[in-house]
Amino acid sequence: MKRILNLSVSILVICIIQNLYAQVINGQEKLAGSDSVKASLQKAQDFLKQGNMQEASKIYTVIMGKEPHNKEAVQGWLMANMKRSPTGEEEAIKLLDELNKKYPENTAIIFFRAFIKTEYGHNKEALEDIEKLIKVQPDDALNYTLKGQVLHAMNQYNEAFLAFDKATSLDPSRADVWSMKAISLAKTGRYDEAVVSINKGIDLAPGDPVNFYNRACIYSLKGDKANALADLQKAISINPSFKENARKDEDLKSLYDNKDFQKLTQ
Repeated sequence: MKRILNLSVSILVICIIQNLYAQVINGQEKLAGSDSVKASLQKAQDFLKQGNMQEASKIYTVIMGKEPHNKEAVQGWLMANMKRSPTGEEEAIKLLDELNKKYPENTAIIFFRAFIKTEYGHNKEALEDIEKLIKVQPDDALNYTLKGQVLHAMNQYNEAFLAFDKATSLDPSRADVWSMKAISLAKTGRYDEAVVSINKGIDLAPGDPVNFYNRACIYSLKGDKANALADLQKAISINPSFKENARKDEDLKSLYDNKDFQKLTQ
């Protein structure tokens, strides 16, 4: 499978990094709270664009004190205080540790620390943070999504499914989480249930080739070559780069000798 679409850790990592992270950004209206906070966040963002990190940091710090669940404020603060491009997890985690000492009840700080730990494979530590979040925010689907990703990375597939199942029950609007849930089901051999789950993801995001590719892999593992080829063709028609991924994907191994597969991926 292509790394970002794998029925393993990689698909979950990319979904968390791209889709889960995007939800934090796209959901800023909900996270921002009052109009005054929204205005402050915009002002801080303007300072960031101008390169005035000190003033941006001051505003984000005030917001963190007022709204302990505001993820955008923590994200902005981190961007303003990183000494280099935010690719070094050690620096980011250290900054968040220091910030957590100042604001121990701030769940957004804990979330981003868990998020970064998850991205870089510090799974046991991330899981500890996530359990803290769930205790305080038992109805936040995002926390269970992150928990599912960590458990999947730890090869605890059934437990990962339970986390994703909880996430979809709390927020059934996330196509990527239905896909993650399907992946965990497939890893435990529950292919029919996996197809049902990923179908819901496709209904929510019908133009996303990732879900078609994932469903092709599930069908291939199930032994349904006809449907696997049909879905693979859909994925490739949207994004031709899937050709190369498919040729190397172990989950499509049952199709390697198939002439239609060879023609489709050449």
